[in-house]
Amino acid sequence: MKAIKFFAALFMLFAVSASVSAQNLDKASQKALKKQLKEFKAEGWKVNPGQLPLETQVTKAFTAQTEVDAMGYEVWIIGEGKSTGSIYDAARTQALTVAKGEIAMKLRTDMTSTIEQDLANEQYPAGEAESIAKTIVAQQGRSIDQQLNRPKTLMECYRKLPNGNTEVLIRCAISSDTVSKLAKAAIQQARRDNLLKDVEKVKSQR
Repeated sequence: MKAIKFFAALFMLFAVSASVSAQNLDKASQKALKKQLKEFKAEGWKVNPGQLPLETQVTKAFTAQTEVDAMGYEVWIIGEGKSTGSIYDAARTQALTVAKGEIAMKLRTDMTSTIEQDLANEQYPAGEAESIAKTIVAQQGRSIDQQLNRPKTLMECYRKLPNGNTEVLIRCAISSDTVSKLAKAAIQQARRDNLLKDVEKVKSQR
């Protein structure tokens, strides 16, 4: 009985938190959120017992998508994955893989842009900076994959299809702060590996 009361209180806490998050959105975003919630319900999406209510999860994911920092940059890098299968767990695993893949692609793009800008600030020519940035990011595959091992799950839901299969949808995210941290570490590693030219030498040749 105590456990039931605890989980009931926990659900209430998350529901209140989601409600507050929704209230913090502007009117246009609140309208878009309500439309999205309506569409999810109409399409038959559900959540498993023990998970947060669908309304709470959709609100959580929507809020994360619109959250920006003081500089106007997105706070989260978000990926979505869908998969269909006869077994829920198998469909879920594939959906999560797709979501992680989307995050990885965005992460690599953002990292490349960040490194390229850093190199440009050190007076590397634009074309050279772009080429080096792509090389550095390509060499950071393992580090990027490690960041995707435990993404934050924003929502997980499923629906039964007419043919009896189950479709699973997952939205997950990692903090955008990861980009700057990985980019900084990647540049330092590149310097240790002598991938980058000595900046002072480059400057002296101009």
